[in-house]
Amino acid sequence: MSRRTSPLDLPPVTYSLFHAVALPVRCAPGAALLYALLDLVSAAITPIGALVVGRFIDAAIAAISSGAPTSDVYRYLALVALIAAYQWVKQALRDLANLRLTLALRERYRTALTLKRTRLAYRHVDDAGTWDLIQRVAVDPEGGALKEAYHHVVDLVAFVIKVGGLLAILTSIVWWAGAGVIAISALTLATGIRGGKRQYDAERRVAQFDKRVDYFGAVLLGRDAAEERALFGVTRVVGRHWRAAFDAATRDRLVTRVRWYVSAYLGNLITQGSWIFVMIVLLRPLGSGAVSIGLFIALTQAFTNLDIVWGFMQTVHGLSSDAEFFKDLTAFLSLGEAETARCRTTERPAPALAEIELRGVSFSYPGDNRPVIDGLSYTFRPGRHYAIVGANGAGKTTLVRLLTGLYAPDSGSVLVNGQPLVHYGAEQLSRFYSVVYQNFARYQISLHDNITLGCSIGPMDDAGSIGEEDRIEYALHAAGLSGVVERLPSGIDTPIGKLDADGIDLSGGEWQRVAIARALVRPSLVKILDEPTAALDPVAESELYDLFHRVTQDTTTILISHRLGATRIADEILVLDAGRIVESGSHDELMRRAGLYATMFASQRSWYEAAT
Repeated sequence: MSRRTSPLDLPPVTYSLFHAVALPVRCAPGAALLYALLDLVSAAITPIGALVVGRFIDAAIAAISSGAPTSDVYRYLALVALIAAYQWVKQALRDLANLRLTLALRERYRTALTLKRTRLAYRHVDDAGTWDLIQRVAVDPEGGALKEAYHHVVDLVAFVIKVGGLLAILTSIVWWAGAGVIAISALTLATGIRGGKRQYDAERRVAQFDKRVDYFGAVLLGRDAAEERALFGVTRVVGRHWRAAFDAATRDRLVTRVRWYVSAYLGNLITQGSWIFVMIVLLRPLGSGAVSIGLFIALTQAFTNLDIVWGFMQTVHGLSSDAEFFKDLTAFLSLGEAETARCRTTERPAPALAEIELRGVSFSYPGDNRPVIDGLSYTFRPGRHYAIVGANGAGKTTLVRLLTGLYAPDSGSVLVNGQPLVHYGAEQLSRFYSVVYQNFARYQISLHDNITLGCSIGPMDDAGSIGEEDRIEYALHAAGLSGVVERLPSGIDTPIGKLDADGIDLSGGEWQRVAIARALVRPSLVKILDEPTAALDPVAESELYDLFHRVTQDTTTILISHRLGATRIADEILVLDAGRIVESGSHDELMRRAGLYATMFASQRSWYEAAT
């Protein structure tokens, strides 16, 4: 497996059932071909085995009834034993090949899907419909839809070989019998196709209910809501929501499945009746000696054990679902990627920051014609401290996502040093920006790894550099975490959160300070704080912002906040309303204008007067 370490190449083309074979073979040619060869040889042996068993029975009857030599009995018995031995060995080798195929799909196919997900433009991750598509494609990739599609194709070819051989034998005896069975079996093809498509469509429909089942299940059973479950007794109410979503999903799946089973069993019943009729028809050539007793018994046993129609319908049903899956795979791989997603980290370092310019930027969310950002133009200068304020829904967080390239403008452009944002590679952008979001991630790993996650510790400033440990210590102190480190059992190497048995959970405010330390330790040119202090009281928030202001004197900072007490430290405050900058200036300038900012500030004065 070591030579197959590169992810599978999945270009954005139209995928079909052809790729049910092509992709597994590309991932693990040896294992995939061995799996198919074992099944196809086994299928070819089935009609041969029927002839061998028939000859064995005839030889045994002749030896017993007329004293014929027993050499033929032993010869055919040896062939029967050889066929049985192959089936036993085949099953063991088939399981091994299937395991190797699964591991290869995990190593190459799953990795390719994961890389694609990491490269998706943020707008796709933020879209509920696209997220459902991602979940359908990416669920259990190494053991799910792709491998099952390959199995279904192999099963279909094996079925054709197996049944074709038996029907050839039957047709040689009664010419019309084989044609009649084929005609009846063909009628089941449409049932299998319709059933498979309906089943996959049902999975698409119930995805929204599955999300609710997962969410309410996590609320009922997870740790995050444990305190409120115990304190407020929310289990009954949340349980009702979980049950409603579960019942809706189960009902849709059940109705679809029942329809399939009714159709399938009805078709199977008709075909079994046809087999009984064929066996009755064979009684005549049996009586005339055209068919030997051994061949009659062998054919009867083979057709009875084969369950032709049911197996055929199951395979076609699976292939029909697989065809729908490949439509989803095509749609997933066609999703747009972030412009910087495939850039290498070997690019040149980010140049010194001259300016960031928003030039006529407008943006609306999918399905909403109302612009969240409406023709906004502004230039951020290096080394200055900015604050962006406004009511909820004014577009503050959306503006941050546009600045950092998570969203692409519907019109206008974001320029860094006069170049469009998409001109810069991922490594360069990571050196431009570090952001602390209000809904920051709580990584259940050590405090050290939490802070240095995804970060190459770089120079402190243009005058020189400091070591990694010194830089981490500086970030911890600047974020007010020195006391937290002192009380942790293993210091900065202590796992935080509840994932590990020896993990130490932090308070909401302490988690926010960890996120701030993560931003401070990165050698980025622009640091953005998007309301990261929501869990702190106004006084603590003001103190933290004052500290942040002092340790980022030579860095461009952008503070997003609906609490205006902290904005007084900014060189310039931008007031957003309905996606536009309606006011800008320093705190004193805006207060003198007695506009929207002054009104908002006056309404919050009591929150932070204690901090002055």
